[in-house]
Amino acid sequence: MPTVNDVLHCLELFAPYELAESWDNCGLMTGDRTRKVERILCALDATEDVIAEAIRRDAQVVVAHHPLIFTSVHCVTEDDATGRALRQVIRHDIAVICMHTNADCAKGGVNDALATALGLSNVINMEAGENKMLGRVGDLPARMSPKIFAEYVKDSLDAGGVRFTDGGKPIRRVAVGGGACGKMMDCALAKGADAFVIGDCSYDIMQRAQSLGLTLVDAGHFPTENPIAKTFAEHLGRCFPTVTAMVSEDHRDCIQFV
Repeated sequence: MPTVNDVLHCLELFAPYELAESWDNCGLMTGDRTRKVERILCALDATEDVIAEAIRRDAQVVVAHHPLIFTSVHCVTEDDATGRALRQVIRHDIAVICMHTNADCAKGGVNDALATALGLSNVINMEAGENKMLGRVGDLPARMSPKIFAEYVKDSLDAGGVRFTDGGKPIRRVAVGGGACGKMMDCALAKGADAFVIGDCSYDIMQRAQSLGLTLVDAGHFPTENPIAKTFAEHLGRCFPTVTAMVSEDHRDCIQFV
């Protein structure tokens, strides 16, 4: 039976720490490296709801993308969400492993998971960012108008809604960047993208995209990165066939639409 440290090593090979940004916090956040593991719960965030689900489903490990401990933690109390989550995982001896910007850049990581969710083929690196691994570009199965493409993205990512600019031309080649990747617009254009799918997009970025004839789809941070939870579970299932690796059923986007 594998240990927490075995699970951590499997994930480190998948998303090496050298791919992470210098400001990031990746790896084992809490837990006993020697504890035996039978069940792993994977999610985008190690929220209070996800921790409660892990307890209910008897998981010894939670694997998340966003770090549970990110900014400085000066106290662990019931007064805030991070403190409550930390108290729960420590009380129930649950290990929390977070793979953040290293998983953004990893082969098969966040951006490849997003490209797969959108059905892109002939996927290549966008070759942007410090480590030349951020973003992906690929081809749609068929050409779509900007509006139809925006609806396609919404349905493919199970998003509550999307915002988009109309670049004024049919879309076949698509760039993707999970989360806030508006700064990579020029790289998307350089790779011949007709459209760019990201999350957390500001108004000025949308304006610039439209002026450049690029259909920009803001599908939200959660929908563009959440496919990594399934990727984590599948990867861990291949590493440890005797372990049950699950995707959270309770974690939802905190942003609602009316």
